[in-house]
Amino acid sequence: MAKYHLRFLAALGMALTLCMPSFASSGGSMRVRIFVESACKFTNADAINMDFGDLANGNKSINASTQINCVSGTPFKLQLNNGLYAAGTQRRMKHATQAAWLPYGLSVSPSAGTGNGQNINVTLTATVQESDYQNQIVGRYNDVVILTITP
Repeated sequence: MAKYHLRFLAALGMALTLCMPSFASSGGSMRVRIFVESACKFTNADAINMDFGDLANGNKSINASTQINCVSGTPFKLQLNNGLYAAGTQRRMKHATQAAWLPYGLSVSPSAGTGNGQNINVTLTATVQESDYQNQIVGRYNDVVILTITP
């Protein structure tokens, strides 16, 4: 029953349209607007793991990488917090079972820039000085640092 009603209304609508007199067309303008927000995001949601492995002799540096993507023209800034075990601004890793800490350095490059709508490679570099670990308690040390992108 409902199918017949729909067909009837469609046919009636078409009949009314065909019977209407034609009018001359006229033009006008309408405004179309959009606002693209500035935005940046990490393109991978995986955690970045940096592992120095076993330390034997000498200073040791390791690198890790990630990518960000920012809307074209959007200025961005990457910031690292000081981690869980910092003493002031000095980042430190904590021994897994002992009250012992190992200082280390950590940097991010680039730390700021302007988005271009494409993925941007970001490199993190961590460094441990031999003088900081040569007299430490043997065992595993770790820390958790948060990397933030703004805007």
